[in-house]
Amino acid sequence: MSPDRRLTLGALYHEMRAGVGDGGRFRVVVEFQQLSHRTGGVDAAGAPASLVLETLVEYAEGVLDRAQVALHGSGPPQRIMMARHGDAYAYSLDRGERWGPLAAHPHLFDLEEFEGQLEQISVLDATIDALDGSESDGEGVGVGPGDGGRAMAAEQRVDALDVSLDRAGFLRLLQIFSADVDAGAETPRLHAYSVSLEAAADVALHYWWSLLDDLSAPPPASMIRCAVSIRVAALAEAAPSDVRMDPALPTLSDLDSVWAAAHRGASRAANEFPPG
Repeated sequence: MSPDRRLTLGALYHEMRAGVGDGGRFRVVVEFQQLSHRTGGVDAAGAPASLVLETLVEYAEGVLDRAQVALHGSGPPQRIMMARHGDAYAYSLDRGERWGPLAAHPHLFDLEEFEGQLEQISVLDATIDALDGSESDGEGVGVGPGDGGRAMAAEQRVDALDVSLDRAGFLRLLQIFSADVDAGAETPRLHAYSVSLEAAADVALHYWWSLLDDLSAPPPASMIRCAVSIRVAALAEAAPSDVRMDPALPTLSDLDSVWAAAHRGASRAANEFPPG
């Protein structure tokens, strides 16, 4: 990175992802967690409300090959799978036992688009924890926009970066996975936030934030804490695909239809096998 270029989250991310590569097969795991509770105790239900969304996608030469999405919340868990089948895609609601035809090409996660948006987020500062083969003293190395990335010496293996963003930069990061947040939307009431990068067998971007639901309300206010983790890793050649099409399953038009079918199945299972 030349000294006259601004330091961006995308530049730091690409520096750490350089060893993963862009060709062949690779996997992206996206995890989103949300925990809601009262700052003075628990919510009206007697416990914090939790939501976890896990998305795993595998690409072959940049094309989506397989995907799995799981949603865990207050209701029955829901899980869907998708896989390339010939020139089209198939879906499964039972962990891959049976597959039905999917009319649309699913759009779950676009790695190139995601990484491009990271380039638009300016970084104020980054602290690097690196190992060079000897014991580390545990002290980070500060990097600012004028350093031009010189602290990332080739002989060092970067293990982690603590990234400092201003409020506007972090809000822009939130917009990557928030299609309903636009320029005219009310600005979230951020209470705290943090961003970090890690590089090992994979490269990961982690960020979390908390916000108060209503700052004007008397305590206890409602606190929402969210965390996102995006991991990218190279893969060896995949095992042969085992997509067994079931002619009894209907053709579904898009991902919304697949989620609706999964929701109906989860609700039916909950009624047939109630907890307790």
